[in-house]
Amino acid sequence: MSRIDSSGSTAIPLDTVPDAPPSPSPSTPRPTPSATPRERNEVQAYVASLFPSTPRRSNEPAVSGGRATLSAGELLALGGRTKARSGEVPSGAYAEIQSRLTRDLADWKVSDADVRTVHAALGQLQSSDYRATLERMEREGLLKTYLAEQSPDARQSFLQQAESKGVLHRLAGTPASGPLGFPGRPDFFRDDSALPGSLRQAVESHAIAAGRSFHAAHSAYLGRYVKAVEEARSLPELRKLGAPREAKLSDSVLGLDRGDPEREDIAARWRNSVGTPGSLNWVYQAINVKQRELLGERSAGTFALKGKAEVTHASLQLGGEGRLDSRGKVDLKTKTGMELKGGPVAVKMSRDSKGEVQSEVKLDLGILKVSQSTDGELKLAMGAGKHLGSYATLNLKEAEFGGGVFAKVEAGASKGEVRLGYDMKGLKSQSAVEAVDRHHVGLFDEPPELGRGLTWDALPEARRKSYERNGWNREEWGRAQGH
Repeated sequence: MSRIDSSGSTAIPLDTVPDAPPSPSPSTPRPTPSATPRERNEVQAYVASLFPSTPRRSNEPAVSGGRATLSAGELLALGGRTKARSGEVPSGAYAEIQSRLTRDLADWKVSDADVRTVHAALGQLQSSDYRATLERMEREGLLKTYLAEQSPDARQSFLQQAESKGVLHRLAGTPASGPLGFPGRPDFFRDDSALPGSLRQAVESHAIAAGRSFHAAHSAYLGRYVKAVEEARSLPELRKLGAPREAKLSDSVLGLDRGDPEREDIAARWRNSVGTPGSLNWVYQAINVKQRELLGERSAGTFALKGKAEVTHASLQLGGEGRLDSRGKVDLKTKTGMELKGGPVAVKMSRDSKGEVQSEVKLDLGILKVSQSTDGELKLAMGAGKHLGSYATLNLKEAEFGGGVFAKVEAGASKGEVRLGYDMKGLKSQSAVEAVDRHHVGLFDEPPELGRGLTWDALPEARRKSYERNGWNREEWGRAQGH
């Protein structure tokens, strides 16, 4: 019999015909020879049930008797698995696509009808043939032409078609949420490095448009939020709006491969084209202004014009004052009081129509007069003659500063004075401390005592006053605890 020499010095072909077996005895029937001729040493894989019979291409293995024949070397290169056929480009469909996208002197423009026809032709292809057709169109420059001539609606239809054929993969977005319609993240198609170049550009353009659309929707949401803030009629209503939400959209939505050499360039182009979302600073300014307004306070940065008229007879005083601030808010009140004087020092006590009581100590140094009131205002007045003068004010407690002019007249025991001036509102020290205090409970924060089950009356008085500025009271507290 044939054998293989272990030393390898003599190679014996694997297809050598073996030694003839001994002749069977006359009583033993001779086996019938197989109808199929004996073949060379090779590996066969049954694939007839997986792939329908089609004309063989030059680079496909021969098929014999319904079996695809692979040599041992081919099977080894495939890792022991049979190779699935790649898609084909149907000649009839491709001829139609070429005729629609190829221009000449007689037909020099790709019309909308041509784009629709190509779309319909591509839609009739099998998934594997669809990708092969796009790749051939890319090689021949037809895919670039096709994409360039698409309208926005046609482009969207094409991308959806490519997704349905398995060429593109979608990152599903999220829906809008909340009563004010915070926009959901839009859909994105994965920018796969294996896609044809023109198709990658179309996917990139779609991602840029989606990102810009999201930022525009977020800006509209912030506008709705500020309008709701302005319409709030109470601190609890303002607090229930919740904090404004920022737009978060990173370049991870592009689905770029880590090994893609163009990854950083594509991501950078997308970020630059989409831009940055709208800032929340102006929204929080509107919230702060509304909160101060509901608390009866002025917010930082506001400007006010002030006027005051006062008549004094002996030690009794009667007058009124008004204020118009940059928010358009008008504040009017009347005052009555009395002033006791001894030498250069005088003490004035007054009560206004809102029930507020104020005392003021004055020091007369001739041309210069200094006064300090219990509301924290320090005033320095300087005369310019007997009847005219100017003054400056500073109130560290309320973070206000300003100035103005005055005029006065005297007639016996009676005298009258008129003041016109302005003041500016700054940032109070308490607000500055709260801005950097990590433990400060803001308007939209939930007080930690709620989670611990403490009642409103069990809170320290200072803590209750702080929470009242955020719209909390005994009723709101109990409602939040489910009482």
